[in-house]
Amino acid sequence: MTTLHYARSSGPAWLRQLLMWAGCLLFLLTLGSTLLGIVARYFGWNGVEWTFETAEISFIWVTFIGATLAELRGENVRFTSLVTLLPVAVQRALDLFATLVLLGLSGWLLQSAIRVLDGSGRVPTPVMRLPSGIITLSLVSFSAMLMFVSLWRIWHFFRKGAAE
Repeated sequence: MTTLHYARSSGPAWLRQLLMWAGCLLFLLTLGSTLLGIVARYFGWNGVEWTFETAEISFIWVTFIGATLAELRGENVRFTSLVTLLPVAVQRALDLFATLVLLGLSGWLLQSAIRVLDGSGRVPTPVMRLPSGIITLSLVSFSAMLMFVSLWRIWHFFRKGAAE
């Protein structure tokens, strides 16, 4: 039987805990809003049309929180089984390269999300008339968290390298 290799979890534990709790609460909001909307439609209740918009917004937030958690836990797409076959020095170099790529992409994504927020963040949502920036803020926070995680990893990479 082949041994599976999993990527190390790397990132601040407090951030993982915070995101797990926030994701859980937002998932419950998504589920509750969806169920309430289904029941309201079935029974023909009026005045709860907001439930589907609430479910949509919270689902988008849950998606970005989940993607960030996957990155923090090392569960994102990786070729870990292949990388573990390489020498340790090459593994470290690839870790640094992947972190730099993540930093660059998240920086570009943050810049793009801020532009979207600036351009259309005040446009009201169709039902609840909330600023649509509440949705775009999920992308802003996602990219900012990934930048933070990247910088955290780079800091620990060089700190660990100096200790060796």
